Amino acid sequence: MTAFYLKLLVTPLLMLSISLAAKRWGTHIAGLLSGLPVTSALVMLFLSLEQGPEFTALAVPGALAGVAAVQATYLFYFRVTQRVSTLFGCMAALAFYGAVAVCMSWAGALTVSIATTLCMIALIIKATAKGSETGPGRYVPTPAWIIPMRMLTATLLLLVITASARWLGPVVSGFLAPIPVIAWPLAVFAHVQGGRHELAAIVRGNAIGAVGVIGFYLAVKMLVLPWGVYPAVAVGVLLAVVVTAWLARLAKGR
Repeated sequence: MTAFYLKLLVTPLLMLSISLAAKRWGTHIAGLLSGLPVTSALVMLFLSLEQGPEFTALAVPGALAGVAAVQATYLFYFRVTQRVSTLFGCMAALAFYGAVAVCMSWAGALTVSIATTLCMIALIIKATAKGSETGPGRYVPTPAWIIPMRMLTATLLLLVITASARWLGPVVSGFLAPIPVIAWPLAVFAHVQGGRHELAAIVRGNAIGAVGVIGFYLAVKMLVLPWGVYPAVAVGVLLAVVVTAWLARLAKGR
């Protein structure tokens, strides 16, 4: 019961913090922050507490496959919305995510998932660099309901995944962990409000953050059994933050 109340408290507070930071510092920072393993860390933490560290270790390959599918979907959405509406692009992207998810789940190998993710990241950075040349779009104020919606969505996702983990199994539970409940609404609304320039900033920032997410999951897989869940998740999050900050600084310098 204590874990249930922690989910209801911690998850929306984290989503609120990131959303306010994104609103304060802009779309590029929003993309970087939304790319950090916030929801993923919570899912892995509660999976380990409720199902055991062995379950969490087995969930990591599925989670890394999910990261690859997410990045492929961002690239798809960025490309396809050059020719179609945002609404149709969202629907097509969801269908594309499902197809990639099945393929990545079938492949199942850590090396394949990591290689696919890194390839998608490189393609996203190249594609969004071109997309940002169109210049900034017109800003439209963020609807008041969007931040509460993100908080509610993230909390519900965490509750659904952890409650159904025993039935879903570690692979599917892990695969659902990296679903971008913060980044996806940020990307779509940035596109609607600011045009392709703002969309490019969100997607590019999220892609840079995905490298840190890979480090997070690998740290959890290696450390959760010998060290326990709290040190493993803490080291994984710290590694993700350091890697993301370093890559963001490197990208800014270039």
